[in-house]
Amino acid sequence: MVRILWLALLGLLTSCSEHNTSTETTTPATPAPVVYLKDNFKTGEVIPVVPLHIDAGQTFALYLPKGYSDTSHLPAVIFFDPHGAGTLPLNLYHELADKYHYILIGSNTSKNGMPLDQTQAAAYNLFSEAKTRLSVDAAKITYCGFSGGAKVALLSAASNPAIANVIYCGSKVEIHPNHNLSLLGFAGVRDMNYGDMVMFDKKEITNLPVKHYLVEWKGKHEFPAADVFNDAFIFLNTGTVENYNKKQVTITLADMQREQDKKNEYLKCFKDKDLDWWKKEIATLNAKKKTDIMDERLLAFLSLACYSIGGGQLEQNKLDVAEKILAIYKLADPENKDCDSMMTVLSQKKGMQMGPK
Repeated sequence: MVRILWLALLGLLTSCSEHNTSTETTTPATPAPVVYLKDNFKTGEVIPVVPLHIDAGQTFALYLPKGYSDTSHLPAVIFFDPHGAGTLPLNLYHELADKYHYILIGSNTSKNGMPLDQTQAAAYNLFSEAKTRLSVDAAKITYCGFSGGAKVALLSAASNPAIANVIYCGSKVEIHPNHNLSLLGFAGVRDMNYGDMVMFDKKEITNLPVKHYLVEWKGKHEFPAADVFNDAFIFLNTGTVENYNKKQVTITLADMQREQDKKNEYLKCFKDKDLDWWKKEIATLNAKKKTDIMDERLLAFLSLACYSIGGGQLEQNKLDVAEKILAIYKLADPENKDCDSMMTVLSQKKGMQMGPK
């Protein structure tokens, strides 16, 4: 039972599907209506929607740094947000783009839940669009993504020999590149995927033809703050991370194993422990998270696990099990709107089972 639950949850984590683990998660802005734009784009301004020439149904956000011209031949970073919010990273990093003279492109098309072939096609389309519509240095186009978007960036770069650099934030995925790559990861110590990213950097890619760095920062599951992401542009310009010895991950292999063991234990406890036990356990995690960041990550893990398992039980109409899982979900992540929505579905399904009065 535990193995089945763990494999199901692992499948969720290694796909592009995701949910909000706190109210702090950024909600993507709704793109403006698609309107064809002439290619005399304004500089120094985030343009939220630009239709692709080859398919007006696919769009991207664009930031051209101040001083850009048709003869600039600047490097470019193409971003993938898990919700298809192309403007989000551009609004975060446009001042860095001005400082380092980079073009920024954010996909409004690629998002969680899309089939892999569609996300990779969207990535390649943006790569082609950048080369044909903008004054870019085609040898210096980088893919960058957060969470599900990080998986898109890694997988798309692994199959595109023209991409030499990838920046991935808050998630990872197994890759088999057919060419040399340089990777820079950002792992937030409050991110539920922190341990997975550390294992990816320390073990999974060590024998691949990739040069890799992993920068630890103090954030949660989100795009890094601009002052942290400054390292990305230094990395792209120099091939190294400035003062890297002070920015490497601090967790030990023993602590990573302890955290993994705790996750496995919790998966067993979903079946074996009652709500009274869960109330005490989650209260302990909340009390300890102030002094041990692992406990904050474990709470985020429980939130994601409940979302995955509870959703599956709802789909299968196993309502008694779903009710217990969603009660744990509410304890672990009381402000989560996904939990509230699933509880509404549970209530509706229970009402249908009871039938009209």
